Amino acid sequence: MAKVTLHLQTVTPLFLAGADPRGMPELRAASIRGALRFWFRALLGGVIGDKDLNALRKAEAAVFGSTDSASPVVVRIGGEVQFDSYRPLLHNPEKKFTFMGIQPDQAFSLELIPRPPHTQISPIVLSVTALWLLLGGLGKRSRRGFGTLRLQNAVGSFPFTSEAYKNAGELIKNVIDQAQTEARNLACSLKLTSGKPSTPPGFPILHPDHTKVLICEHPFATWEKAMEAFWELLRSNSYRDNPVFGFAGGAGRQASPLHLRIVRIEGRYHLLMTAFRSRFAGSHPNWRKLQDFLSDCCQKWQGTWIMRGTAAW
Repeated sequence: MAKVTLHLQTVTPLFLAGADPRGMPELRAASIRGALRFWFRALLGGVIGDKDLNALRKAEAAVFGSTDSASPVVVRIGGEVQFDSYRPLLHNPEKKFTFMGIQPDQAFSLELIPRPPHTQISPIVLSVTALWLLLGGLGKRSRRGFGTLRLQNAVGSFPFTSEAYKNAGELIKNVIDQAQTEARNLACSLKLTSGKPSTPPGFPILHPDHTKVLICEHPFATWEKAMEAFWELLRSNSYRDNPVFGFAGGAGRQASPLHLRIVRIEGRYHLLMTAFRSRFAGSHPNWRKLQDFLSDCCQKWQGTWIMRGTAAW
């Protein structure tokens, strides 16, 4: 597949520092490449397991390059965007500080270009990009709903179109299934040995025993109201300050295993959550509490499970 151009739009404010961390936000190809690598590891880890890191590095180098070899795919960003200041902690009225961010509804383009002598974009790159756009985000606070992007149009072959958002649950399931097929094909072509993941895995992997994906049908009028509803439940007495949702402080720092996205469907906003069970540094979190939180979200906002598995956390 030759060059693919994706026309994207921001759904929520995007906090992405440029070359000057204290300057204005800036769309950077390096940040997108980093996000794609995260979702590639999660995808392939769900196929070959988390124990053979050398195999994972071999596959990542073949798809996205390494310090010894250039990436077969070039990532380029285009477009002019507008900025404004936003409160990153909407749930805490006492913390009124703001970040400069790229405004919602800003359009820009993402180009995936084969690097010579390659003439095609590999199917695994397209599948990983689709996974990132549907389940991931970009920039600071992206695990709490900021930096959500939406596909407007694709020029060239891509796993989905903007029309598919109307049935988001089916869309996400189909993209996950296709991505897992491409990951198995890659593992076979590179002669990688598949293995059973650890419990919990050493890093986030996309696997039904260790990943839960939930989309909520209840519509919100604005992205702010969707985010505020999420935080109201997360800061309730049942879940407030529980370490399983991530922490920073005296005990160190642990990124949250819960990724929130605010999905816009026909002018309304919906909660989409992806939770990864993986090893926490120096602690044993209460995974049952995260599972209970997702179950409460499902009941409260008409949720549909896209990936759940049968294993209790």
